[in-house]
Amino acid sequence: MACLLSLAVCLLCLPAKADSDYGGGTGRPGDPYLIYTAEQMNEIGANSEDWDKHFKLMADIDLGAYTGISFKIIGSSSDSAFRGVFDGNGKEITNFRYSSANKSNAGLFGYLKGPSAEIRNLGLVNPRVAADTYVGSLVGYAYEGVFTNCYAKGNRISGKESVGGLIGFARDGRITSCRVEGGSVSGNEEVGGLIGRNSGGTITNSSATGMISADENDVGGLIGANSGTVTNCFAAGAVLGDRDVGGLVGDNSGSIANSCSRGDASGEYSVGGLVGGNNGGTISNCYASGTVAGDRNAGGLAGTNNWPGRIAYCYSTGGVTGTTYVGGLVGSNSEGLVSTSLWDIQTSGRSNMCGRQDQGIGCYDSNGKITAEMQTESTFLDAGWDFVAESVNGTEDFWSICDGMDYPKLASQFLIGDFNGDSKVDFVDFAVFAERWLSDDSNFFWCRGADLTNDGIVDFIDLKEFVENWLADDIGSPAAIGCVIIDDFESYNNLDPNDPESNRIFDKWFDGYDNPATNGSVIGHSYPPYAERIIVHGDMQSMPYSYNTFFKFSKAERSLSPPQDWTEESAGGLFLWFCGDKVNAPAPMSVVINDSTPVYHDNPNATKIDTWTGWAIDLQAFTGVDLTNINSIAICFGYENNPPAGGSGRMFFDDIRLCRLLP
Repeated sequence: MACLLSLAVCLLCLPAKADSDYGGGTGRPGDPYLIYTAEQMNEIGANSEDWDKHFKLMADIDLGAYTGISFKIIGSSSDSAFRGVFDGNGKEITNFRYSSANKSNAGLFGYLKGPSAEIRNLGLVNPRVAADTYVGSLVGYAYEGVFTNCYAKGNRISGKESVGGLIGFARDGRITSCRVEGGSVSGNEEVGGLIGRNSGGTITNSSATGMISADENDVGGLIGANSGTVTNCFAAGAVLGDRDVGGLVGDNSGSIANSCSRGDASGEYSVGGLVGGNNGGTISNCYASGTVAGDRNAGGLAGTNNWPGRIAYCYSTGGVTGTTYVGGLVGSNSEGLVSTSLWDIQTSGRSNMCGRQDQGIGCYDSNGKITAEMQTESTFLDAGWDFVAESVNGTEDFWSICDGMDYPKLASQFLIGDFNGDSKVDFVDFAVFAERWLSDDSNFFWCRGADLTNDGIVDFIDLKEFVENWLADDIGSPAAIGCVIIDDFESYNNLDPNDPESNRIFDKWFDGYDNPATNGSVIGHSYPPYAERIIVHGDMQSMPYSYNTFFKFSKAERSLSPPQDWTEESAGGLFLWFCGDKVNAPAPMSVVINDSTPVYHDNPNATKIDTWTGWAIDLQAFTGVDLTNINSIAICFGYENNPPAGGSGRMFFDDIRLCRLLP
């Protein structure tokens, strides 16, 4: 009896579970657990009994101290999933690291389940995840979850199957206003810039940029394989795979609407600028502008359109190359339907709409148009497209155009009141609006028109529309990821230097041809065409660059005259593409602005990378440079001061751009 009494006394002395754990709160909906530190974040994964609770991130945290498998992933399986709510509160988690070759359901959250499970307002910066299947930076496997305003920047995500920049596998959930900026995603199959596989889920107002690659099938700039609904989405990544390779979606059996891609796609079979294989899905009011390179079934919009696939009110403009069944819009239309869709015969290099039509409908070569026609509103109105400020073809206003200036764009891409195209509504836009006050301004607002209601006058009704978007920032929209071209290498020709139209590439990029003793760079081919026309990243030409760092410094420089103000475009960084060769000698590669300190690529073997690879450089890395007065840009190899013995090789460069967001 005495022993039992003593035991009871001891139990009473044990501390009860505190009402407030972590950094505060009780985990209830109105009083979430508060997370302030990396240790508290890791603690969530250690307490599975809390996985149905509410959490709120109260500060930016760095998880860099957790490597390998030391971070405790939140949610592990269907039976042990995170079912609660995590509010990122607009904060960021940096340097999340996890690596395990045999791990499935890998991400900051491993498995999320249930219609009440939610993650919102959370950003991940520089996440690194390498695992097996169902791999993402934020969530490995999500079943019926809700995601709102979540993003990842600069990620490196790799796995085998269902690998995504944000979510590996999304099933029957809702994903809204989420994005991935830059970085790379790689795997074997079902690989996407945002989501590896979307099964029955709804994806809206979301985007992805970066390098996306798969060894096998189903790889897309936004989604690898889609059987759900995709609306108002955008991708701009370079996509590489084997079969079903698409700028936006690799394999589509669901619905895609009001979406676009400007990413380049390359693969072997079923390669398209927007969708690789449209296998029974529907695609409407979409466009693609990236280049497409495939062996069999390659198209500017879709590689294949298989029964009962439907494509309507779509267009493409990118160059298309391939061997078998190659079309300006569709590679192979097998029992599918294509209606009211167009493509640019000049930029695509294709006069045929479809490479093959096997019991399909709608492959009419007459729907191919020259560039001038593709940039004219009447071309599309006559075909029945629904544009802003017209009602004959419908009142949903899917499309808009700066007539005679550009191709049509989706009206959803434009932020009302953003007159200067920087995806913000601020005092610069107000100045444009004020200049047009009480005027008869019939232009669409993207073309600097201020009649936001299209009633023929700029008045208080338009002011009301403008004020409603005051200080809005549409970073997630396709229009926001805009870039200014520094050099895309398309303007160079082979004309004699005495010809006033002569513009040869080595006359603009000054190299070591006249000073080979110390400068080991040579730009261009020895014979026409001087610019490269086969190994290209975008459009028709790239820059060949031979380097030699054997006791030499290789520097090729272009003067910018007049000097450029890189702050005018609210730019975040410089972006360029390069492609090397495995036989190249290793050499440190750098970019120099205004003869400043070089900014080096972080891979010492970058010269050996034999696929097109993007290089994003934060402008702040160019220390001591006056960004309002940029007069030169140089690409260099080796070290300028006391260069050691090195080697030689040949590189190719393309699409040097100044971007507001780093793609």
